[in-house]
Amino acid sequence: MGARVDRKKKKEINIVNEDNQYRMYITGIVFTVLLFALMIRLFYIQIIKGSEYYTCAKNQWLKEIPVGIERGKIYDRNRIPLTNREEKKYLVIFPQYFKKSDANIKLISDLTKIDSYKLKNGKLNSTRPIKLEIKNDHEKIMKKVMLIKGVYPVDYNDRYDEEAIATHVIGYINKIDNRGEKGIEKMFDRELKENQVCKVNAVVDAQKKMIPGLGYKKLEIAPVKNRKNIVTTLDYNIQKIAEEEFDKFHKNGSVVILDAKSGEILAMVSRPNYDQNNIAAYLKSNNKELYNRAIQMGYPPGSIFKIIVAAAALENKIINDESFFCKGYEEIAGTKIKCWSFDKGGHGKLTFEEAFAVSCNSAFIQLGEKIGGERILNMAKKFGLGAKTNIGLQEEIAGKLSSDDYIKGAGIGNFSIGQGTLEVTPLQIAKITAIIANDGIDTGVYLIKEVVDDYGNIVKKIEKNKPQKVISYKTAKKIQRMMEKVVKGGTARNMGLGRVAGKTGSAQANLKGKEIIHAWFTGYFPSDEPKFVITIVVEDGVSGGQSAVPIFKNIKERID
Repeated sequence: MGARVDRKKKKEINIVNEDNQYRMYITGIVFTVLLFALMIRLFYIQIIKGSEYYTCAKNQWLKEIPVGIERGKIYDRNRIPLTNREEKKYLVIFPQYFKKSDANIKLISDLTKIDSYKLKNGKLNSTRPIKLEIKNDHEKIMKKVMLIKGVYPVDYNDRYDEEAIATHVIGYINKIDNRGEKGIEKMFDRELKENQVCKVNAVVDAQKKMIPGLGYKKLEIAPVKNRKNIVTTLDYNIQKIAEEEFDKFHKNGSVVILDAKSGEILAMVSRPNYDQNNIAAYLKSNNKELYNRAIQMGYPPGSIFKIIVAAAALENKIINDESFFCKGYEEIAGTKIKCWSFDKGGHGKLTFEEAFAVSCNSAFIQLGEKIGGERILNMAKKFGLGAKTNIGLQEEIAGKLSSDDYIKGAGIGNFSIGQGTLEVTPLQIAKITAIIANDGIDTGVYLIKEVVDDYGNIVKKIEKNKPQKVISYKTAKKIQRMMEKVVKGGTARNMGLGRVAGKTGSAQANLKGKEIIHAWFTGYFPSDEPKFVITIVVEDGVSGGQSAVPIFKNIKERID
């Protein structure tokens, strides 16, 4: 009996053990499945979706700061930056997070030096992020400001600064869509924008307050080595000198300075100037501040054009040793054209060289009639008038040559002295001067040297044109001697220019309904071994000798 009970209990125990083993087996399978599922989930989170989740997590502690637009830099010929020159400190404020309490506004006012009332009722009412320059970088105030929700201090290189030079050459951008609108910014817009993607992020807490000590991070998305920057032919120091000297006379106009041998543009000045950071202020202006007067406005050349007439006479062997007689005016087809010597009764008897030196209108009208309008027109075209110089700036104009009909009859008189329907740009006149200085050879004019990366490696070299003969060596030498006589004993005498060859011009024009004089001087130096070409036009001047020559002299003395 006892043995039967033991067997029964033992059987019951075995059944329980089997049940427990089964349960443990099932539990093990469940845990194994769960563990396997967890591993799959972890693999999915960390490997498959890891990058996405990392970005989401990072975005929770990084706040993107709209500090400005990244573009490649623009340099002068010596790699001195013409853009992105100065790093400044800014406060970037997000209105959706910022609490406009009196205490917060007072702190912002203390840092930016902007009146609290103006901040509260003006700038801080924007719905978009606000960027304010820090004028008072006080450490204690800065620490307090960094604890304000939605306010972030950043350092940033402005594209253009208050002391920017060569503004008309560089041009400007549309900041909304980062598009070049004028100048080199437009000319090389694609290159300057290429691979320039970056973001500035502040390290913030859950309340969108900057975490002290962590500051901000600038994330470069594109490889730095692929960035493209533009190296111009401009010389920073010469450009600055030219602007400073022209500005002393408080006139509108232009200065162009070339390397006499290479044709590279060392300086290009246009006045009035403008603020590249505030383009909207000039869009409705009548003063044409945004126009690059060196290439975008046509002027009558006046007596500067006598260089072309002289070249046409010499190349066509029209002039020998004959003399001219100036009675103070010439009359053609019933039209009287005065010489500037009219009130003095004329220049009297003059040789060709004397007529050029004293810029006698009567003599050159007589000469123009002998040459014929067609030959003069052809010579003007050979020197590049009526066509763009092709330096690459899209706003450059071709100027205007007189029509075939105009130069017949009385029109030949005005045409021969650079008046009437003739229009040129200062850069075109600089090119003409360089051709004379280079013994009749046109080397071209150039503004861009090369495209480089951030390491200075040349990405693209700008090819130059093959030099072309415009006039004979003999003709060029003759005109060189005549231009020297302009300085020694002609219309630019007694100005202390030294070894300079040049030509003055005083062109009649109409500006806003008012009869004015555009004053010209173009020349090169040293006269025996040309190094620099300088062309100057002064709007509403007195004469070339009185208005343009003094500016030429001042620039020459500083760059010689």
